[in-house]
Amino acid sequence: MHCSTLDELKQKRTAALLKSQKAILQQVTTYRELKKRVHEINNGPLDVADYYRTATELGALLLKLCACENHTIFHYFAEHIHPGKAGDVRCFRLECRDLADQIKALDMERAQKHRLKRVK
Repeated sequence: MHCSTLDELKQKRTAALLKSQKAILQQVTTYRELKKRVHEINNGPLDVADYYRTATELGALLLKLCACENHTIFHYFAEHIHPGKAGDVRCFRLECRDLADQIKALDMERAQKHRLKRVK
């Protein structure tokens, strides 16, 4: 069994963020819809009867982003949110909150790399 070092994990994380950014550039509208849906799920009520439809829609958005690039941060969530895969109703809200945190970190990373300059 191979245990990754902290440096290896940081390198994998950086690579996943770069690939995620490439996927976002290819599917901008999908990414915006994903952010909107995750925000609605995390900040509003969700009836148990709506779980399957909501999780399937969210999983489809994630799978669409996964199709653009391999080994993005979206792969884990596509697997663990979609009810047809490993998704579980008991963990859905927790996975959505974790996804929101990952999206926030990704957006911060993107903002740091692409500083805008004001031209007069």
